[in-house]
Amino acid sequence: MPSNLANLLRGLIVLAFYAFAGWRIVKTNRGNRVIECGIVAIILLFALGLLAKLAAPDWLMGSLGLLLLLVCLLTVGLYVRKGYLAIRQRLWKSY
Repeated sequence: MPSNLANLLRGLIVLAFYAFAGWRIVKTNRGNRVIECGIVAIILLFALGLLAKLAAPDWLMGSLGLLLLLVCLLTVGLYVRKGYLAIRQRLWKSY
């Protein structure tokens, strides 16, 4: 049992580090939704891995997995939109 507690504490420390780093990145890049969604996706992925080690209930793992999928799709969609707008703006300046 102590090894499980040590693993849990290590996981929580790493999760806290990711949350702090993500908070700093989001704070310095205000309004950049791609970065904000990407940070949320990374934290969700880590939380899902931590919960898998702790044998969380299936309904929780399924719902977090679905949430992770939706956040990743949103991140990719926002990234594609940002690229489209950059190309459109560049083409508009050339005319």
